[in-house]
Amino acid sequence: MVEVSIVIPTKNEEKYIGEVLNNIYNQSFKDFEVIVSDGNSTDKTKSEVEAKISKFKKKGIELIFISTTKKGVAVGRNLGAKKASGKYIYFFDSDVYPDQEFIKTTLAELKRRKLSMGTVKSRPSDRKLKNKSFHIFMNRSLAFLQFTPFPAAFGHCIICSKKSFNKIGGFDPDIFLAEDTTFMVRGRRLRFRFRVLKSKKLIVSTRRLNTEGSLWVTIRYILCALVFIAKGRGPKRGIAEKLLRYKMGHGHIKKDRIYKRIFRKLKKLI
Repeated sequence: MVEVSIVIPTKNEEKYIGEVLNNIYNQSFKDFEVIVSDGNSTDKTKSEVEAKISKFKKKGIELIFISTTKKGVAVGRNLGAKKASGKYIYFFDSDVYPDQEFIKTTLAELKRRKLSMGTVKSRPSDRKLKNKSFHIFMNRSLAFLQFTPFPAAFGHCIICSKKSFNKIGGFDPDIFLAEDTTFMVRGRRLRFRFRVLKSKKLIVSTRRLNTEGSLWVTIRYILCALVFIAKGRGPKRGIAEKLLRYKMGHGHIKKDRIYKRIFRKLKKLI
């Protein structure tokens, strides 16, 4: 049994999974396992992971690849968590870049503050002003919302104890978007202590922002917030899925079609 289980949901991430695994491999903290929970990728994600298994093993770290044909990031996280043996679980996206002290430092803060759940602020992987502005806005939103009945978290990094995960019941696979924030809100309702950690920020790829546009991503989050106000959870699959079209493995939608589609769908709903 290890202290930390790292769970990474993937879907066609052959171009990115290798780099996040390299960053995890170089962590100064060593008492962890890594579980890549794949959503039936059709590219070389599996071979990219399996190529690193022996490297991790030489360092005493178990790297596990599991797969499912079921749809959704929530399913991937839940499957990985079910396999996890650690006391704490770190859920990472497949395009994040934690520095060498990330796990050691954030875990120490989580324990020191006696938290059951946490997340971190983010930094963009490039220097574009629009992407920096987006991350500043999201970070300030996280900092504010942690003190409300609706604490937010983003999938790039969710930290929780295995005990709290099991008590909450995992991520809701019926939630199409904001399943991460829904998870945190349900934890808050069960009185698990949650905070945005102060000790580290996480570098996050800007590929979705650059491909889809930061404006569209922001609009999508605002729509999610409106659903939260009305329903107390993220939007479920169905109309919201067709309207928002938020997929694992970014870069599926061209910018010039996004805005036409959103307004066309909204017009039908009205």
